[in-house]
Amino acid sequence: MRLDGRAALVTGGGSGIGKATAQRLAAAGMRVCVADIDADAAAEVADTVNGVAVRCDVSDPAQVDRVFAACTHELGGVDLAFLNAGITIEWSGDIAELDLAQYRRSVGVNLDGVVFGARAAVRSMRVRTRRSHGVILATASLAGLIPWHPDPVYSLGKHAVVGFMRSIAPNLAPEGIAVHTICPGITETGVLGDRRPLVERIGVPVMEADTVSDAVLAAARAPIGQTGACWVTQHGKPAWPMTFPDVPGPDSKLNVPVRRTSG
Repeated sequence: MRLDGRAALVTGGGSGIGKATAQRLAAAGMRVCVADIDADAAAEVADTVNGVAVRCDVSDPAQVDRVFAACTHELGGVDLAFLNAGITIEWSGDIAELDLAQYRRSVGVNLDGVVFGARAAVRSMRVRTRRSHGVILATASLAGLIPWHPDPVYSLGKHAVVGFMRSIAPNLAPEGIAVHTICPGITETGVLGDRRPLVERIGVPVMEADTVSDAVLAAARAPIGQTGACWVTQHGKPAWPMTFPDVPGPDSKLNVPVRRTSG
């Protein structure tokens, strides 16, 4: 998709990957709405890109709908939605010790926030006065492609994001809406917290958020034929769209894109 002159909405835009991407999108000529649960952080980033700031808890569908409505009101529509907000929880990884309130919090942000955001994004894109291609991107993680033993609940949410985004992609392609997932390795964000020295001490390189924003722009500019891709982003390597193997068998006869039933 051509970015110049279009409008973007970034959740989790007040820091980390969201902040870096909001600034990259603005530099590419986009008008940007920065959404974050931290209203002050959102405003600070929005000021740097001459954009719009909106507070939003992405685990609340009503707030997600409102932020898309606000972006549409201020910028005339949403052409690109980057569903990036994410968290980790305080938990040892021992499933017997999992606090269920913390579990709901993790899934509420990392998974529900993507589902609610995709729902709102498609609704917004369908009513745009300017008919053009749209893009929906979501931040997952390498933990959405491999088992992540230290935090299985985080891995659960990120695996679900990958499966969800790959599944809706062919349904939306006929409308010119592309769908991509960004799967970064260990990155300097709030999710990493203060553990960077520990991570690097055991030999794991930490990417800067700007590296992931490169992958976001690559996905956003990819042709519609690549919709459904998972862009793997690792330290020292360019982002690349992962190819998943087919599972042969008669079950695939049922696995066909869903046609839009109204509108």
